[in-house]
Amino acid sequence: MRLSYYFLVLSALSLSISGAAAQETPETLPKVLQHSDPIYPPIARTAHIQGEVLVKVTTDGESVLTAEAEAGNPLLRQSAEENIRTWKFAAHVPGTFHVTFRYKFLSGNQEVAFLNSPGTVEITATVSTVIIDYADVGLGDWRVHLKSVHGKFSEMLSLYYTGPDGEWLGGRTKCPKEECDEIDHGYIKDGLIGFTITLAQPDRQRTRTFLVGKITGNSIVGTFVDDSGVRGEWTAVRER
Repeated sequence: MRLSYYFLVLSALSLSISGAAAQETPETLPKVLQHSDPIYPPIARTAHIQGEVLVKVTTDGESVLTAEAEAGNPLLRQSAEENIRTWKFAAHVPGTFHVTFRYKFLSGNQEVAFLNSPGTVEITATVSTVIIDYADVGLGDWRVHLKSVHGKFSEMLSLYYTGPDGEWLGGRTKCPKEECDEIDHGYIKDGLIGFTITLAQPDRQRTRTFLVGKITGNSIVGTFVDDSGVRGEWTAVRER
């Protein structure tokens, strides 16, 4: 009688262990015979969103019946669900499976690793870059006169402004192409301007010079300092 009791207990334990093992056995995704190419959702790509989406899939033995994302960023879920609905499988016993879509950013163009790892689809793409091109608003050509201990000299400048608030000052000297120079670090607001540019001194030495001034109508009055520390005054008149 006692032996029978122990036999029943051992049988129950055996069934319990085998049942637990069966529950822990990972599901095997049927072979995918057909699918559309997965894409990186444009909105998520622009927003620099990456991560994993876990999708539960039920099948009828060949096609997808339902695809429901159980975890992942909302901007990535719909793309994963829509892609899985295009899958066709080799004949199998209908069931429920899980697939992981892994979205991430790398260098180069978009790439897809389709089920290279069991139940995992990897989509990699470059980060979208938003380029904003602001229009240039011309301020015209200006005859500039400069005076310092080095002497007096003049220059012609073509100026414009741009930027989101119209506070970026740009321009260049008007001269033979090989001797022209562009304005750097230009700024303009409420008629006040400041910029750096390379100018030819009276001795023909080209010196990096920082100028600040005030625009009033068609004239500018200001001061400057060059990279050797020499200070001076400058005025400019807009050419008609």
